[in-house]
Amino acid sequence: MRFPNGYGGIVRLGGNRRKPFQVRITTGYTDTGKQQYQTLGYFAKKEDAINCLAEYNQKPYDVKAKEITFDQLYKSWKKEHFDKITVSTRNCYITAKKYCGSIDNLKFAEIRTIHLQKVIDSCSSYAIRKNIRILFNQMYKFAEKLDISNNKRYSKYIDIGKAVKVHEKKPFTEEEIQIMFKKVKEIPFLDIALIINFSGLRVMELLEVKRENVFLEDRYMIGGKKTEAGTDRVIPISKKILPFIEKYYNQGNEYLITMDGKPIPYYTYMRHIWNPAMEKLGFDHTPHERKALLCNCII
Repeated sequence: MRFPNGYGGIVRLGGNRRKPFQVRITTGYTDTGKQQYQTLGYFAKKEDAINCLAEYNQKPYDVKAKEITFDQLYKSWKKEHFDKITVSTRNCYITAKKYCGSIDNLKFAEIRTIHLQKVIDSCSSYAIRKNIRILFNQMYKFAEKLDISNNKRYSKYIDIGKAVKVHEKKPFTEEEIQIMFKKVKEIPFLDIALIINFSGLRVMELLEVKRENVFLEDRYMIGGKKTEAGTDRVIPISKKILPFIEKYYNQGNEYLITMDGKPIPYYTYMRHIWNPAMEKLGFDHTPHERKALLCNCII
């Protein structure tokens, strides 16, 4: 088949190849007049090669952009978007990305539902699976902007399953709270769990409190999110946890609670701080089971 000038061409390569049909376009000429080519792809069937060439001519795209991998696309998207979102949202994306190792080096344009589903199936947490799907959707939206997708969002075909209730919430008992106070100097960062219990803040809400929003003299801090009514609310500081708040405040960092001066991602806090602390105490609690002892703030 002869194509029009400037349309590109299809070459059948020799040898016993699985995909012998090479689709290529002319990108220029050397000083001696020799054509320079750029390959669009290799195909097992000539019909697929023709369709590829037709698609390119209908809507030309940056061939080099088609070579970008999932990891490269993520890094470009991260550089452009992370300054526009909250710390907690960033941490959700960072955690979701940790599960994408199997597709990091795949060309984004060649990723299909089966690859994405494999990532989803590698994660047992329903909440994280939801965040992975959100990340995928963001990647496809960004890819469309850069014109490196084939206009088909394979992320909409993945199945993240349903949430399964695996843990019945049981708030900390008064006895457990007293044990935590006795062990607070022995177990690293256990004081954070006590701050959570006496402030009523969720983990990420506390980890996002900035030092400038803590007022020690008047014994309150400003924080919170999740709901409109709960955003930037005034949280009294109980005398019982005031020494812990003062300790973190006096470290002088941008955020009240930090590790080595840096904000603590939720994933890191749960895996390296909360879970080890609960294991040492012999407790079976999640941060969602905080007791919210605000009534004790005047004690």
